[in-house]
Amino acid sequence: MEKVIIEQVEKLLDQDKFDQLEEILQPLLNVHPKAKELLGLSFLKQWRNEEAEEIFEALKNEFSSNADYYYYYGASLGQQAKGANMFKLIQIAPKSKEAFEKAIELDNQHVPAYWGLLRYYGNAPAMFGGYPKGKELADSLAIFNKKEADDAYNFLKEKFGEQ
Repeated sequence: MEKVIIEQVEKLLDQDKFDQLEEILQPLLNVHPKAKELLGLSFLKQWRNEEAEEIFEALKNEFSSNADYYYYYGASLGQQAKGANMFKLIQIAPKSKEAFEKAIELDNQHVPAYWGLLRYYGNAPAMFGGYPKGKELADSLAIFNKKEADDAYNFLKEKFGEQ
């Protein structure tokens, strides 16, 4: 039964159909971590970032060896940073960066976490790392994923120009 519900919700998420997801997942939220994860992902897709943050913060604390939960936590914070005022940005940007770093520490080939950090350094002032840190990440990606590394180098070129 749980598996069928999870699969149903995953299909709805893929189709960006959010209307009944919370209702469908409600009976599983306290017994199945995947249900919480899916609810958090639905919040991320809907830009309900504070709600996603709350879910993924709880999941990363409960399952501290799961790189995805750290990544999603960082992503929820990163999405909040877009358009945030400077005061809020100063509060959430370091948490987002730390979450992406922890995801990579747990899984050194976690491509989405590398991209989270690349975006962080691409948008952060130069005194927080900028191009040198971004290039370091792209170089790390090149070790195990040439296509993602090439995309990362192109991203850095667009953000910083030729270096």
